[in-house]
Amino acid sequence: MAQFQVDHKNKAFIITLGGFAETEKASNFVADLKKEVAKIQVNQFTLIVDSAKLRTFKTEILPVLETSYGLYMSLGFKNILMVKPESVTPRLQLKRIAKKVNFSGEFIDSLQEALNVSMYS
Repeated sequence: MAQFQVDHKNKAFIITLGGFAETEKASNFVADLKKEVAKIQVNQFTLIVDSAKLRTFKTEILPVLETSYGLYMSLGFKNILMVKPESVTPRLQLKRIAKKVNFSGEFIDSLQEALNVSMYS
């Protein structure tokens, strides 16, 4: 479900998400994320969530996404950038949830654009 990468050059912590999100993997995701984030000084990094390859979400996963947005905002990153999914339906789902939870991050068109923003912020 998720891969974590620290890009020291661009001061970015990148989460790459792909495929279909599953509720069974969500608790592992949170634990793994917290473990990886503990290795860096988050206030000096931009969080980039690369959702480009995500597929449409089942209804039961939407509350998990709301929780994830809250988690992202609580971690203390200097900036949060979300790469928009390539598919229209998950893109609309993510934006709807972001609005619902008053997401403080920014939606970006590509990982490269997010890295460029990260490098200069």
